[in-house]
Amino acid sequence: MRKPFTVDKPFSDNEWSRLIEVVVGRASHSCFPHIPVKALTTIVPRFHLDEFTKPGNPIPGDIVKKAEAELDNLAALLQSYGVKVRRPEVVDWVKEGGYTGSMLRDGLMVVGNTIIEAAFSWPCRRREIELLHGPMLDEFQKKGSYHIVRAPEPPSPDPIFDVEPGAAWAINNSRIAFDTADFTRIGRHVVGQLSNVTNQKGIDWVRAHLPPGYELVIVTSRGTAGMHIDDTLVPLRDGTALYYPYHVHLEELRRQPPLDTWRLLPPPKAFPIPKYPPPYMASGALAINVLVLDGKRVFCYHDDPEMIHFLERLGMEPIPIPFRHVACLGGSFHCATLDLNRERI
Repeated sequence: MRKPFTVDKPFSDNEWSRLIEVVVGRASHSCFPHIPVKALTTIVPRFHLDEFTKPGNPIPGDIVKKAEAELDNLAALLQSYGVKVRRPEVVDWVKEGGYTGSMLRDGLMVVGNTIIEAAFSWPCRRREIELLHGPMLDEFQKKGSYHIVRAPEPPSPDPIFDVEPGAAWAINNSRIAFDTADFTRIGRHVVGQLSNVTNQKGIDWVRAHLPPGYELVIVTSRGTAGMHIDDTLVPLRDGTALYYPYHVHLEELRRQPPLDTWRLLPPPKAFPIPKYPPPYMASGALAINVLVLDGKRVFCYHDDPEMIHFLERLGMEPIPIPFRHVACLGGSFHCATLDLNRERI
């Protein structure tokens, strides 16, 4: 095993420089997230809707077991490359009425030396950050490792899902709501979007709490069925990014600095979705949901040869591994990890 990299002060403000420290998610005890039907229909295939309408409904054990093995394998590989790997706490999501510990990118975002906590719209995720990351965040506060900012608690009762028929999004603008996965870091620019889990008040709050010197730019998606920008735009290295053309127009990305000067590439094709494991919340957009190790090496699906060859033609080194069972829980390599520390560029 290679010796881990060390730095004096943790820092991360991009998605591609050398990864130094990361948190890798856990799949154990994952549940179908219980959210209002109006919100479900925007993100869940209709033939799986019934699974999401039952509170505390566990995802089948064989899928969870295999997803956990895939996450353990990713964690071990990252350690073999000299990356310091943390794992979140083990949580019984059935007992807690929650969702999963596998989608870490949704709840926390590091910008420079600041950690921004999400203001989840889904009730089943309200205690997720505390349950998964409480001891880690307490450690950071005690050491002064990061500046941690937290959005206000939602009101009770929460009117966030009270939307008019035909409304563009599944949530309204009554209070601050955002998942941190609706934002991506490109150096001194943070790129974000409105979605079915992130509203304008959430965007305004994130903009107001970015560290000095960072600018938030917003891109407009093509439709109103999505959530999380790492299914729309994923940087591969400085000056090159993948984008998913069914979620955003190239012209829209070109309007925003620094993307106006970047090489923006669609994937060779949509991620092929198998019949098993069931694609409960997976879509073809996961084709771009990769994790970059150091601006050259990149984790991707072992059974997606077109993406592997595509990355090789870009001069990158794919690290292909199994990850389909994690994908059916709602995300992929980028979603399932939280980079705490990357090399400064």
